[in-house]
Amino acid sequence: MKHGYLVGLGLLALVGGGCVDDPAAPEPEGGPITLAAAVAQSGRHGELGSAVARGYRLAVEMINEKGGIRDRPLQLVLRDDGSDAETSARLYAEFIASDTIDVLLGPYSSPITEAVLAVTEAAGIPLVAPAAAAPELWTGRQRQWSAQLLNPAPSYLKGSVEVAALVGARAVALVHEDTSFPASVADGVREVARAHGLDIVMDESYAVGAADHEAVVAAARDAGATLFIGGGYATDAMEFARAAAAVGYQPRLMSLLLGPAEPDFIDAVGEAGRCVAGNAPWDPTIRTSGFISDSETMVQHYEAAHGTTPGYHPAAGFGAVELLAEGIDQAISATGDADRTAIRDFLFTAMTQSVLGLFGVYPLEDPQAGAQRALTGLQVQWQDDGAGGLALRIIHPWAIANATPCPMR
Repeated sequence: MKHGYLVGLGLLALVGGGCVDDPAAPEPEGGPITLAAAVAQSGRHGELGSAVARGYRLAVEMINEKGGIRDRPLQLVLRDDGSDAETSARLYAEFIASDTIDVLLGPYSSPITEAVLAVTEAAGIPLVAPAAAAPELWTGRQRQWSAQLLNPAPSYLKGSVEVAALVGARAVALVHEDTSFPASVADGVREVARAHGLDIVMDESYAVGAADHEAVVAAARDAGATLFIGGGYATDAMEFARAAAAVGYQPRLMSLLLGPAEPDFIDAVGEAGRCVAGNAPWDPTIRTSGFISDSETMVQHYEAAHGTTPGYHPAAGFGAVELLAEGIDQAISATGDADRTAIRDFLFTAMTQSVLGLFGVYPLEDPQAGAQRALTGLQVQWQDDGAGGLALRIIHPWAIANATPCPMR
């Protein structure tokens, strides 16, 4: 199978099954089924957005290697939104105006996804959002075309509070970026901390890019916090881990929102990452299976292509393609065509699975229509690997944990 890449002025297009120089060119009857996404390849979210995009690409490659969907190949068009919501919304409007796109894949991050849904919902095109967990994107919105893949943000770090209570933490420092997704995660932390009788001795937010990481963790240390929890995106996780080491802060548990679950986290922070925990909707040791592949096979293909084991962001991108592919397959079977309404109806009624795990959303006409309600997340932690290094272990939920929590002291 050949792959074509078009790169220039913020545009990255990848096509599975052949080269397309102009993604707006009309396709012949019965030709490729086109999926499109604008996802960060650069800017603030470039690293994790690129990881999602790698999952998109791999899923398209693997399904085309099997002959596509009912003998029709998938074609993937990707553009770089530069981590900017306005740019992303404009790019999705261009996809819609081209009238050559069958279905859509979401961008990276909740704020950017919110801007995009304002455009795509009105156009009536099915979209799976693999990287948007803020509940306000769906709660009370009665979405008609957009389905959430990740578990909702308030659940992200609840397991870490339970773990912290188990290892003896009683005082909590909750610090988070003041944007929709981290703020929603913080809401969930407050709820479960109260339920476990923990005392929140520090509850602060900070503007994007404005955290003084060493000052924050020093304040948490001085407040006697034995659980440090929250953060924002990957850069903050790395900086908080480094800062804790720099100021000698050793809480019983440090759990950070985004970053610790990524394979390169420990490469970036080294020994400062020991016993740092975080959320992961998926882990490569968990066996799952979707329309295109089981997780073990997906991991093998990803490792062959990229030389590293995938974190959950590539798995989320892969899973989003799987869900749309399954919906397309069922739509073609029922109607003879990749009918958008039939694909949408599949997304809003199916209880199924992708490599990321269980998928099921609230149905149409529900106030939370399109919001994920089946997937639950994991809590993972960097621990001794027995060979002088550190490895990521699952410490919660208890039923599937493969390690006990290690306190930072």
